[in-house]
Amino acid sequence: MDSEPNPAETNAASGKQQEKNARETKDQWRQEAEERLEHDQIRREEREEREQIRHEERQEREQVRQEEREERKRERQKARGQEESSP
Repeated sequence: MDSEPNPAETNAASGKQQEKNARETKDQWRQEAEERLEHDQIRREEREEREQIRHEERQEREQVRQEEREERKRERQKARGQEESSP
């Protein structure tokens, strides 16, 4: 009559369950770390994209301002030329 559990079997089963739990925990940590890296990469790419858009918008505004300055300069030169040719 062997009604009590075998201590060796109980310890082995307990050890295997602990190993399984440790593997699952390690896998979960690894997965969470990978997800954080993915999210960080996505945020970094979004930030870089926003910075690129702002840079392009600044360049466009500067180009427009430069063209406006050049147009005003041509208009002033044209007006001066007309003043000089007027009697």
